[in-house]
Amino acid sequence: MQDTDGLFHILMLAAAIALFGITHVVPASPALKARVKALLGHAYLPAFIIMSVLTTGLVAWLWATAPFIPLYAPPPWGPHVTFLLMFLAFLLFGVFLFPCRLKRFFRLPFAYVVLLWGTGHLLANGDAATVTLAAGMMLVAAILLVLALKNGVRPEARDGLALDLAALLTGTILYLAMAMFHGVLIGVPVLHTIGIDAG
Repeated sequence: MQDTDGLFHILMLAAAIALFGITHVVPASPALKARVKALLGHAYLPAFIIMSVLTTGLVAWLWATAPFIPLYAPPPWGPHVTFLLMFLAFLLFGVFLFPCRLKRFFRLPFAYVVLLWGTGHLLANGDAATVTLAAGMMLVAAILLVLALKNGVRPEARDGLALDLAALLTGTILYLAMAMFHGVLIGVPVLHTIGIDAG
């Protein structure tokens, strides 16, 4: 009975991720976005924001409350590689936050953030909930990246070294903060996992 309940929970998580993906595919596809906006009118933006918040919250809640179902044993070097990948991910997150020249180069930096995050967490975790979350979000990010490239998405960007440096510095600070407080926020002390004593 517990196995059936656990499987149902994982399926619900997968469905929530799919709903999250559908919500975000709409603005990435100009033709589809135009149809939805024509249908909803001025309610489009509030509806998108509400759906984004609800689906994000639902995914987070289903992952946090999922039973632990082991699928595979992560390699012993997995957490160390994840630590490096997450540094790159946070640097790109900083790029996502600023209208810098690097954003113009990456086009959709947050998609790369999710791809790096997902890869790292697949290497460091082997439970069904985390694998479903990481693989599902990576699929969504890949689809959005393909759509962005296909539709010629060009994010706002301004020239100047200062913005590039601010983006990278912000990403580094956020990375260090997450490394220090990952145990408090997520429940897994990553520094301890890779053999660093944070004191």
